[in-house]
Amino acid sequence: MGGRMSQQRLQNLAVSAPAFFGINTEESPIGMNPNFADVADNCVIDKQGRIGARQGYIQVSTNDVLGSSRGLEVVFEFTAFDGSIVVFSAGNNKIFFGTTTLQEVTLPVGYTITANNWKIVTLNNNVYFFQDGHIPLVAVTGSSTLVTVTSGGTTAPSGNEALAAFGRLWVADVEGNNYTVYWSDLLDGTNFQGGSSGSLDLTTVWTNGYDEIVALTEHNGFLLIFGKHSIVIYSGGDTVTTVEFRLSDTIEGVGCIARDSVQATGNDILFLSDRGLMSLGRIIQEKSLPLRDVSANVRTDLLNAVKTETFPIHSHYSAFDAFYLLTFPS
Repeated sequence: MGGRMSQQRLQNLAVSAPAFFGINTEESPIGMNPNFADVADNCVIDKQGRIGARQGYIQVSTNDVLGSSRGLEVVFEFTAFDGSIVVFSAGNNKIFFGTTTLQEVTLPVGYTITANNWKIVTLNNNVYFFQDGHIPLVAVTGSSTLVTVTSGGTTAPSGNEALAAFGRLWVADVEGNNYTVYWSDLLDGTNFQGGSSGSLDLTTVWTNGYDEIVALTEHNGFLLIFGKHSIVIYSGGDTVTTVEFRLSDTIEGVGCIARDSVQATGNDILFLSDRGLMSLGRIIQEKSLPLRDVSANVRTDLLNAVKTETFPIHSHYSAFDAFYLLTFPS
């Protein structure tokens, strides 16, 4: 038997901007647009849409004060009213200040730190430190001596989440109570007992059964309260003592699963949910399932990383370089 093999002409495929669309590990490579990348390590997409080398880094501190810890896990830059800058950092169950030479802060007598997952915020020229299972601390005007946050002999709520907004401190995710938001007196982050301080119980607000507060943020004059499975939006955060402070909207079926994944990008809020990385703006526009997520092209890989991560997930947003960075420590 004999036969003829069909002849096919080779075609040139021009890809003007390789990987310009980013990574895509969800679609089959057979029919995928060649502008996607399957793997992209140590690179960025520059302003011209080309693959380029990522920026390097400069080592700021060389002194070894952390011992055998995992290194610094939290860094916070505080700018005082007079323009001076103090950098606080935490690692190996210690809190430091400074950059080139890290120095330990002075803690209250008998105060013991057992973890490094601090939420650090600033209000009215003071720096506040919150973490689950720890009495809140404050560095007055960025001082290297920290004191406990007390008001009338009573310590402030020992929450795992804190937000400085509307001239107040907002605290939530308190041990044994992850359904209440507490707010301080106006311009006084140490006073949670008197003045115009108060609290909000969300057990009657959750629209789909039990939920728990994970994160807080402010956006366009609204207070956003992220549960694990829903989002509650309040208006009038600057007038909490009046009827203007009221429930504005609720979003069901999607919430936040990592406190430090919430980032404001100017006109939007990005956060990590059990569905992927979500855009609050898109969610509000759609208001229906299925919701689209920003990480759709790498959703499986991202959620697998979330499932296996044993340390707190952190994020960062750079307005200058216009990128959102999500880090998985392990």
